[in-house]
Amino acid sequence: GSASTDSTATDSTATAGVVTADSVIPYRLAENYFATSDSLPTVITSTKEQEKYLGMAATMGQLPTEIDWSREFVIPIALPPAGTETEIIPVSLIRNTSGGLTLTYRLREGFSLQGAKMRPFVALIVSRDYLAPVTLQQEEGVIIACEG
Repeated sequence: GSASTDSTATDSTATAGVVTADSVIPYRLAENYFATSDSLPTVITSTKEQEKYLGMAATMGQLPTEIDWSREFVIPIALPPAGTETEIIPVSLIRNTSGGLTLTYRLREGFSLQGAKMRPFVALIVSRDYLAPVTLQQEEGVIIACEG
């Protein structure tokens, strides 16, 4: 006879490092804003703070994204000015085990700005239901956008 090995997959209850659906936090991008400073708070929660840290750039009929400060807050990421076109790409926003939020992002570098400098910036608008301390985490590696 043949020995049949019934390998029943045991459901592991250890979910360390696994992102469960309920820990992913929804967000939308704040368009047409720029950072007015290299050092920003990890969260911006009012018009007063917005005016202090964020500038609005209305371009070709594109108005800055409206933020309802009574229901939303902003997570800004600004990096020191760089000599290459650098884009900050949000990867994920999750609630971490300590109850705070972790925003993971990666960088994509483009062509040289020919001596000019640009401050990379992105801002996420999140529901106040999720307001908590935020940790920023840059993913290893940089995506290089090739010229050509």
